[in-house]
Amino acid sequence: MENDLQQRFNQHLRHLGLDLTQHYLIAVSGGLDSAVLCYLCNGAQLSFDILHCNFGLRGAESNRDETFVKNLGKEYGVAVMVAHFDTEKYAVENKLSIQEAARNLRYQWFEKVRLEKRAPYV
Repeated sequence: MENDLQQRFNQHLRHLGLDLTQHYLIAVSGGLDSAVLCYLCNGAQLSFDILHCNFGLRGAESNRDETFVKNLGKEYGVAVMVAHFDTEKYAVENKLSIQEAARNLRYQWFEKVRLEKRAPYV
């Protein structure tokens, strides 16, 4: 039996008109929001892989997030793709803030994987 949150999520997917037979890519940081998104996508029986960025900015904490995300993938039986970035170096070389650098790196990698996997969205 679906819980109320799962029901509302499934209804929202139908409302968006997403093709539920497609294979999706889900960006997962390791935080609560993205972990719940995985839970809901799994509950909706969506086909998906997980993308995770390790920006190397928080030392051991960044690595713990990566491990957590890999374990989520195992729990749901889905592939987990991880990219490691030297975010600080990229920021300096491109004269960007750390936030801008991380966003650029993340979006570039997401789009590359989306095209490779022929996924409709990340």
